[in-house]
Amino acid sequence: MISIYKNYHVAYWCIGIALMTGMVIAIVAFSDNTWYFPLTIIILTIILIFVNAFIFTRLASQRLTKEVLPLLYDCRAHEYIDRLRALFDKKTKGTVVSLYNTMLAWGYGAVDDYESVYECCRKITAKNYQLGKSQSMIDYYIKKDQIDLAQNEIEDLRKKTVLMKNPKLKETFEISIKNAEYAIRIKQGNYEGAEEHFKKMLDTIKPIKPLSQVSYSYSLGRLLILKGEPERAKEYLQVAYDLGGDTKYKTFAKEQLLNIGDQL
Repeated sequence: MISIYKNYHVAYWCIGIALMTGMVIAIVAFSDNTWYFPLTIIILTIILIFVNAFIFTRLASQRLTKEVLPLLYDCRAHEYIDRLRALFDKKTKGTVVSLYNTMLAWGYGAVDDYESVYECCRKITAKNYQLGKSQSMIDYYIKKDQIDLAQNEIEDLRKKTVLMKNPKLKETFEISIKNAEYAIRIKQGNYEGAEEHFKKMLDTIKPIKPLSQVSYSYSLGRLLILKGEPERAKEYLQVAYDLGGDTKYKTFAKEQLLNIGDQL
């Protein structure tokens, strides 16, 4: 994680080297002290090295969340993908590969490139990122009409979600599961409860990010068309079109609006 930002990486190594150098100097300078003095210095140095790594990892994570994720949330998906590629260029080892592909899969999903989503998921091997992988694979299976595989993945994700201790994160995955279940039901021609769910999400997520707003708005608009209510659908499809940026939701909303004869 630290390596994606050059200034953090350099600072991390400089501090690490300084700590190691200070350890050696202290041991040599006070070599006549008690036998346990060198051991104490070594242990203290190791602790400080771990603290150093933790601090810079946290800083890198916060910067990534602050500078890159908002691009996706603001429906600037291609810019988001390009920024990720630039940051993670040539980072081909360790858990950073799983982080990169987890985030990249989100971007590809937003532009309806599910072949690339699948390729990213194949590269997600670290344990910490398996939940994100499951989310993307559920979307992939639904997109490809592989409903049985999607349902298996949903059940696996549900079992993992039950064990989560972070209530906010748990709620996020529970909503993701519910969204997937409604997507499957709609594909199967069962519209019961879907309209209420999508409206609830639009009304209760505060503040709502543009990507979430266009996603739920498009889903609601498409559902209303399937239910034979194109006039009601226009309002929601227009929101998805107006705010959809370069995501699939703008493209899909445009197609639906043209199909029902609306003027863009």
